Amino acid sequence: MKRKLIILSALSILTSANLGPIFAYGIEEVESETVTTTEETTVSAEVPEEQATSASETKKEPGMESVEQTEEAVTETSDTSEKESVSEKEAITSNSAPQQIYAETPVEQVPPVYEDALPNLMEPLPEIFEVHKNETAANFIRRIGEAARKVGQESQLYASVMIAQAILETGSGQSTLGQAPYFNLFGIKGEFEGQSVTLFTSEDDGTGHLHQVSAAFRQYPNYQKSFEDYAKLIKEGVAGNQKLYTGVWKEHASTYQEATKALTGVYATDIHYDQKLNALIEEYHLTEYDQIKAASELNSVLIQTASHADSDFPEYAGQSYPGAYYYADGNCTQYVYNRIFQLGGFVDVNMGNGMDWGMSGQVKGYEVSSKPKTGTAVSFPPTVGGADATYGHVAFVEHIYENGSILISEMNAIGLGTVSYRVIEAQTASTLLYVTPK
Repeated sequence: MKRKLIILSALSILTSANLGPIFAYGIEEVESETVTTTEETTVSAEVPEEQATSASETKKEPGMESVEQTEEAVTETSDTSEKESVSEKEAITSNSAPQQIYAETPVEQVPPVYEDALPNLMEPLPEIFEVHKNETAANFIRRIGEAARKVGQESQLYASVMIAQAILETGSGQSTLGQAPYFNLFGIKGEFEGQSVTLFTSEDDGTGHLHQVSAAFRQYPNYQKSFEDYAKLIKEGVAGNQKLYTGVWKEHASTYQEATKALTGVYATDIHYDQKLNALIEEYHLTEYDQIKAASELNSVLIQTASHADSDFPEYAGQSYPGAYYYADGNCTQYVYNRIFQLGGFVDVNMGNGMDWGMSGQVKGYEVSSKPKTGTAVSFPPTVGGADATYGHVAFVEHIYENGSILISEMNAIGLGTVSYRVIEAQTASTLLYVTPK
């Protein structure tokens, strides 16, 4: 049978948010900085009564003046207007820019089940299909992988399956619902701790055909909470059926393939859901996140000091250089900015939060690599190496050891404005992004 090639792709949208300093290893932006602004356009689904009446008059045949005929024409015109409005919303939703959120009255709450928050990236597919790696998805995996590993181990669920679902349902983190400030990775409806957002979404009717609906979705403070809430749903089920997702549990699914099969037609209406998830897991080797990290792979203890004997560079001067005020005082981004300038390098004032420096560097023309290099800024995805679950972290590479581990200096790992050093083991170091200053 001929194999049909399907390429999953998603466009990267780089934005920088103005976020306050609430994090483990450093929130990286101040209010004065804005890199990208996206203009949103609201489309109303309402048809004014006077427009409907006017439209109905244009459809009347000569001599057809009865009340019944006029009402019939109005009804027909209203239906047409509604279809045109839905079509216009579909066009906006499928645009590469963040989706428009429509301020409509939320629909009646239903048990939280999968609802794709983007137009489905695939049309009805054959039984066999493939995906190819892309950098957008790879970066997204780096951001959420460790959070998935942690929740998967705690809940006895497959982290690989959770990551694949997040990729598929958010377009590799590019959907409005999957980004800040909503952080909903799984399209779960309802509200979380009183927070929700209403938007239009595409649903599969069970035959591979999509239709548009408006729904209220849960809003989370970060990706970690999204994973935790998803795990709670899978373990506890829904009202009236607590065993709905038992087939997904590790104790009932001996392989990730059995888990994805149990989700199809239950969590998701997409009839090809398991095939898509399996293809993503295989292509990106996501089973790595189903394993527990050995103690030898964990990061070393923090050393609170202004210098380190193994560093290849002079001691940190503690000086603030022009432009440093664009980054929050005492945070990791401001420290790396100053450290680079102290050593004669240059880096822009709008690199974003710690997790953003790798992608920002690529966009701005810096040399960016996953291979460790001394004298570079190293960007940590959220939760990796102790980085904040929402904003990630950035540090400065002071030295590379023969075994592949790296010595970094950083700020706000111990406390605001405090410089410290630590060693990052080789396996974690190989997953990070290194930005060479200009």
